[in-house]
Amino acid sequence: IQLKGFKQKMLVSSFKKGTSLSENTKIWLISFFFGIASPAKSGEAARALYLRNAFGVSLGQGLAVVFVERVSDILILFILAFLGIYSIAMPLANNNVLLPIVSIFFVFFIAALVLLLKKNLIKFILKPFFNLFAPEQYKRSLKEGFNDFYHSLFIYLGQPKFLIAFFVVSFFSWLVTFAQFWLLSIAFSMNLNFLSFLFVFPVVVLVEALPISVSGIGTRDAAAIVMFGLLGVSSAVAVSFSIAILAFNIISAFFGFLFFNSTEKPI
Repeated sequence: IQLKGFKQKMLVSSFKKGTSLSENTKIWLISFFFGIASPAKSGEAARALYLRNAFGVSLGQGLAVVFVERVSDILILFILAFLGIYSIAMPLANNNVLLPIVSIFFVFFIAALVLLLKKNLIKFILKPFFNLFAPEQYKRSLKEGFNDFYHSLFIYLGQPKFLIAFFVVSFFSWLVTFAQFWLLSIAFSMNLNFLSFLFVFPVVVLVEALPISVSGIGTRDAAAIVMFGLLGVSSAVAVSFSIAILAFNIISAFFGFLFFNSTEKPI
């Protein structure tokens, strides 16, 4: 969890803001509390409000922090998922459909990312909705936030060395996360070596991130049955393991809830 806080600290520090690791970790946990109760962890966007209150970053900068972190995480999961499909899933499954399915999601993800980086195009798409639904008293601040968000994104894009360093830290953070759940799999006597687990589990996490369920309930279970089934794990054990992951997430979210209750609300 402190690695998650450190990643956030790296991103906030790009705006020349002095931050502490403990405060970043606390804010990350609060956002995780919001995220676990929302589809695709969309509630984590509330982190931008806490970053503004704690470190004086603008709302646009805070949203850019969340955006860059999420994009980095999803790219890492896709890389590991493709490695897992090529090295484990395809050799073990006949008529494997995982590769085209994951490939389709990856293409949609890249297309959406490229689209979102086109500021003028997004502005054109959102303008009718903005004029129709945005309250008059908030239009100016929303425009400023929109421009600030893209300005902040382009600050990151102008620092390729920083982005590479951040990607490496993110990758290491995911390795630690996967090692944690691999240890949990040992408690369920799943008898998987770490490399096999490392190549299979990212597919489960990717499915969990789809915006079609809350906290991955149901979708993560189904993905766990399919992916771990390729390695000889029974459906009952796979579902039990998936429920244990949910329990661990709830424990982390509980600490976020405690910090949320003890922290000044941003609005």
